[in-house]
Amino acid sequence: MKRLLELPHRVCESTCYINGLEDILEWKGVKYPYYLLSVLGGIGEFTYLKFKIADPPCMVYWGANPKYLLNDLENIIGFKQIIMENRVFKNTFPRIRQYIDNGQPVVAGALDMYYLHYYRDIYKKQHIPIHYILIVGYDDKKEEVYIHDCTFDGIQNISYEEFEKSLNVNVAGMSKKNTIRAFILPDKLPSELDAAKKGFNLRTEKMLNPPISMLGIPAMKKLSKEIFNWENEKCFDHLVTYATIPPHLPETFENSNGMRFWKSRVLNELGTKYEMDNWVKASELFNQSGKLIIDICKAAMNRDRKAISDLLLKVADIEERAYGFVKTK
Repeated sequence: MKRLLELPHRVCESTCYINGLEDILEWKGVKYPYYLLSVLGGIGEFTYLKFKIADPPCMVYWGANPKYLLNDLENIIGFKQIIMENRVFKNTFPRIRQYIDNGQPVVAGALDMYYLHYYRDIYKKQHIPIHYILIVGYDDKKEEVYIHDCTFDGIQNISYEEFEKSLNVNVAGMSKKNTIRAFILPDKLPSELDAAKKGFNLRTEKMLNPPISMLGIPAMKKLSKEIFNWENEKCFDHLVTYATIPPHLPETFENSNGMRFWKSRVLNELGTKYEMDNWVKASELFNQSGKLIIDICKAAMNRDRKAISDLLLKVADIEERAYGFVKTK
């Protein structure tokens, strides 16, 4: 059998965790601005984790785990996720085909990009098990799935064999093997302004008053004190890697802003469009903090603990003020 669903597709690099959902939402009638759902889901924030047995033992993330990002967006947008995970592929793939046959595209991931042939610089060269795609069709005769990928226009094809290998990955705390998601949408999707107001209020609360000290502004202040005790070199590299778009150790640092430039862009666009001056003010502050995060990454590459500490406190102060402008009634 063969089936191919026709959906709009947004090309927006480094947003794979949300790109498939954006295509589905646009297909159903609402096209949200670039980066809005990423920011409302928690990209451009802060998490500081410590586990003695982990490698590295100290980890800094400047964005949300895709699993929790989608959970927050459930609350903001009002959709429901149907998640199938940690099963053998021979049980997962028939469910994918069933969804497609019923006219329902499916998000798959995390996938290992090592098996995605259209990424020529990565294919069969480097294992990167953090990618997500939207499945829109299949062809049993050619033994291929058809997908949307955030980096490429149009439809890509992946052989059944390589798709199975790519999906057979466990990413600790992020994704189990053979994970797929389908979405049940509400009868009425919120407008971009309604989604932004609800989402920014949620983000403000999570950054200023997190339930645990490893999240948000308190975590920045905590790290500013504890950075002097860091001894493992990999911890510094992790801090830089996950401040950078896409995650890697950069040679130049213009994309190592902790996704603050995305947040600044969204706030400026919506603040200007809807004459919400406080959002424009917040945009300016997040632009400032993004530049400081670039400096933090440079200091981390030099293992300059004092500079990292001082800069983190500056970012915390700026972003406390920014979230004060972001929250609405």
